[in-house]
Amino acid sequence: MVNVKINGEEIQVPEGTSVLEAAWHAGIYIPTLCNDPDLTPYGACRLCQVEITRNGSGRKTITTSCNTTVEEGMVIETDTPEVEANRRVMADLLLSRCPEVPSIQRIAAELGVYEPSYPAENQDEDCILCGLCVRACDEIAGQHVLGLVGRGGDRRVTSAFGEQPEVCDTCNVCVQYCPTGAITRLPAPKIGRLHKANAKKWQRARQAVQYTALAFFLIFVGLTLTGTNTGAPINLFSRMNPLQALVAMVGGREPILNYWPALITVAATLLVGRVWCGWFCPLGAVLELFGRTGRFFRWQNLRRLKYVILFVVIVMAAFGSLAFMYFEPITIFVRGLTAPAKPLLAYIGLEDKKDFVWPAISWWTIAIPFVLVLLLNLVERRFWCRYLCPLGALIGLGSKFAWIKRVVNQKSCVQCGDCAALCTMGAISPQNDFISDPAECIMCMDCAEPCPKTAITFERGPLVSWHNEFDPTRREALATLGVGAAAVGLLALDVGNVKAARSSVLRPPGAGEDFISKCIRCDQCIMGCPNKALQPAGFEAGWDAVWTPVLDPFSGYCDPDCNLCGQICPSHAIPPLSLEEKRKAVIGIAQVNFETCARCMDCMEHCPNEAFEEVEVEGIRGVFPRVLAEKCVGCGQCVAVCPEQEELAIVVYPVDRVPEERYVTHPVVD
Repeated sequence: MVNVKINGEEIQVPEGTSVLEAAWHAGIYIPTLCNDPDLTPYGACRLCQVEITRNGSGRKTITTSCNTTVEEGMVIETDTPEVEANRRVMADLLLSRCPEVPSIQRIAAELGVYEPSYPAENQDEDCILCGLCVRACDEIAGQHVLGLVGRGGDRRVTSAFGEQPEVCDTCNVCVQYCPTGAITRLPAPKIGRLHKANAKKWQRARQAVQYTALAFFLIFVGLTLTGTNTGAPINLFSRMNPLQALVAMVGGREPILNYWPALITVAATLLVGRVWCGWFCPLGAVLELFGRTGRFFRWQNLRRLKYVILFVVIVMAAFGSLAFMYFEPITIFVRGLTAPAKPLLAYIGLEDKKDFVWPAISWWTIAIPFVLVLLLNLVERRFWCRYLCPLGALIGLGSKFAWIKRVVNQKSCVQCGDCAALCTMGAISPQNDFISDPAECIMCMDCAEPCPKTAITFERGPLVSWHNEFDPTRREALATLGVGAAAVGLLALDVGNVKAARSSVLRPPGAGEDFISKCIRCDQCIMGCPNKALQPAGFEAGWDAVWTPVLDPFSGYCDPDCNLCGQICPSHAIPPLSLEEKRKAVIGIAQVNFETCARCMDCMEHCPNEAFEEVEVEGIRGVFPRVLAEKCVGCGQCVAVCPEQEELAIVVYPVDRVPEERYVTHPVVD
């Protein structure tokens, strides 16, 4: 053992130990960029300078500590003014050579150098000529491919004659030793080329799948809007949605086999993480197109808000209300497309464009969430996905148990920050060694290709990943309890006369008492209704039923030859009735107002169920049509043909809301 004194502290170290290693052994930090314990010391960066006094000489010298071996009785000082001044000079030279390299900027800032003193010949230069890659190639890989050639400003790392050896496509041993990431940017040999090419292929594959999924979604929306029945699964994206499946089954208190495709999403999540959001979600594909990447929003901890929204949605479903499903992303996108597309198609279909009537303001409100989502994207790209999306929260929780996760090789990473700056989800934490929470990472793979050290891979990770940056905490649990209790309390106390409002509107054919607890507000039935009979509800159906479908006979009638709404409803809130069953399904009962009836008898002529009879009304002269309640299904076709006037003569009421007739009538006898 050798006895030395470092900064006044006497220590013993094994013979042959370098001064740098001795200092580290004593817990004293000495900066360096060119040293690695796996490789022979070289002393290229000159940052590890110290002041030493050899035993008995009394002479002080300043030298590099990495390639100086300790001697018995040596006195070492690591922080004298002269040493620190020399380090600053070397840091200044390195920063002047590579002014844009984060690892150089960081170590220079540690030494008090924040701006280079000399103009850089090449602002993009990132190689400090430390020789670590050359030594790794020689001493560890044993390939002897790399070398330093040239002198002065022309000195560079390259291969013999600038050739590209095949071994450089597979070896990559040198990559983890490069302190700046310059090794993968050398003109020759192109180290890491194969890794980057593979990363690029995966990135392009993801983009191809993502925008193919978006194209299919738009095609399905188009088929639904035009009423084209091709046998295509036009509600596929809803049926693959685990949030819709979970909430509809919890609210309806029964399994809904129509949601079996959601198991595919669950399996994919447990295998490769949050791929739904990065590869398949159509709304995510749109949000991917614009906005700032990285982290710009000041309150990043608001990411936990999506968990509160998710848990409140589930709690409300447990109490039979899907009131907050307007936060569901597929429904937001569908409504955003339906709002402009439905009137546009109606306008195109009119022969006389003058007959076109703009929808009321209440119609356009269904697009408000979609517009807000797009506007929030201007703050940060995928703002909705990061902070608010309950589906993303649910899939993110499942992603914590995924088999494949994003992994960062900390030995290789130089913390350049390129991955964090490019991350569309802002999932990569610069403060936490540039790792990411699996619940935030959408497996887009955009970060792997630009990594200069090929430090980012997607491979098997820990089985459970918890205690991450934005995991839900006790605070989110309390917020869920508070919001959930308030909402459930409002329902229980019938604030806003919810119960009366629910029964005051007409629902689609076949909708039963469990309609509100199963309807996911996806708008697909409204989008597919050929006669615009189904309309999104406002507050007239109760605050918990906003944007659920109601049948409005004044907008259109329910075609007896159409059962599309039940076929495309993913949650079976509208049951998938056959045409025969649908024609018998009672929506409501019509009633004629004899005081305003024009006695045109068009209602009798067009009623598909022959639910009218001719009667005479006491006190009013003439023959009038009267509804036979036992035959009427409330389709509203009679309302559609009733002559336009200030007050229509026919109104369709819910079955238990039909008012008593004020007049005495007698059937007309032939």
